[in-house]
Amino acid sequence: MANIILCHGTAEKIVSPSFGLGNEKHDYGKGFYLTESVDLAKEWAVCRPNEQNGWIHRGRKW
Repeated sequence: MANIILCHGTAEKIVSPSFGLGNEKHDYGKGFYLTESVDLAKEWAVCRPNEQNGWIHRGRKW
């Protein structure tokens, strides 16, 4: 199996994955979302109104 790197985009500088947080109005409800796409993580990083910058957190290779 090939290794993958997962990304999480957020307005928060420091992130600790937690189950059940977030907004139920988001596409998939509450959760901690990861993606292989850096571009998608960038979109998630600026999801709050009036935010211009966010953070992309990259996971280790698994």
